[in-house]
Amino acid sequence: MKGILCACLVVSLQAISAAQAAEADVHYSTTYVLARAAGWPQVDALVIASADQAMDENQDTTAALEFDSTPGLSSGGEFTSSLHQAEKNLRFHCFSKTPGRAGQISADVREVMSAHFAEVPDDHADPRAKARRLIALGVALHCQQDAYSHAGFGGSCGSIPGSCYGHTYETFLDQVIYGLAGKHFLNPDHPGVGRWLLPALQGTAGELAARSPKASSRRIAAAELVTLSDNLRASGLELPDAVRLDCNRYVAGKWLFDFLDSGSKAQDSPDTLEKLAPEIAVTCRNPSLASATVVRIPDARSPRLNAAAAPYLVRADGTYQLLRDGDVDASLPGISRYKTHAVKVQLSHWSQVLALPLVTQVAPSTPEPPL
Repeated sequence: MKGILCACLVVSLQAISAAQAAEADVHYSTTYVLARAAGWPQVDALVIASADQAMDENQDTTAALEFDSTPGLSSGGEFTSSLHQAEKNLRFHCFSKTPGRAGQISADVREVMSAHFAEVPDDHADPRAKARRLIALGVALHCQQDAYSHAGFGGSCGSIPGSCYGHTYETFLDQVIYGLAGKHFLNPDHPGVGRWLLPALQGTAGELAARSPKASSRRIAAAELVTLSDNLRASGLELPDAVRLDCNRYVAGKWLFDFLDSGSKAQDSPDTLEKLAPEIAVTCRNPSLASATVVRIPDARSPRLNAAAAPYLVRADGTYQLLRDGDVDASLPGISRYKTHAVKVQLSHWSQVLALPLVTQVAPSTPEPPL
């Protein structure tokens, strides 16, 4: 009977939601074009941007809510008293332990950001050491970018610092409103919502420029960053998220083409260009994309990261173990057990909350693994 219940739980959760990487248009596409604009070689820009996006794709690093369950207690009471942000939200996604003010990054978050960038190794000719450096830089940039969109969404709902729910409520409600009104209003991670995008791009560009190879380093003018921010913000408020991610990939690619073409800037090797079909402008509701020439942004090569946000394996030639498609399924809560028989459930998608009553019944009855 318990096995049937577990099977039904898995099926119902998978039907409710499919795991997807949110906001890849900032963490991946925009990071890639900013790295290229700052003078990073294509291969290096790809590793940096892939590592940035990988933080939202690896189960050990993706943001999650956490639910501490103890057998014998009311699941409803446990839910309301112990649902909180996982500690990795504070470490990797720059939520604050304090409520903070909208638009202002809290002091504890600035400390976390500084620590991430301080951990980026110095430049090194050894391919393995270089790959680890680029991945560490991508990890640090992810936290920095999140710090701007997450400002004002920290604090404690209970006795544990940083235990509040982040912007889970706003994100969930944004999807409901989008289904009714066809427009995004509340999800602060959406690049068109709020006023956080430009300072996030400025911070990203600054860090990339400071660490770029000196021989190929290029300056990105403030006006260029304003243009990129404005173009991304104008795209996607009335589009489904999956469509918006693709459209902003074209927006970022067009910006990079214009940036490189306008100044006749020397490149390490020519970027691959593509001319967009006219219908893309219709799908994206963006006339500037009509038959536009853009830099083709390559597919991400997301590294497999451990709980410390370090790559599992980097080979001597600088290649690394990739996160395979399907490795992460955010539709199924992750469950850990302890000697006290307490159960820790991590939820990386809001719809998983619907399954919490079943999870609390199933998890305590699962045989405890040897310690």
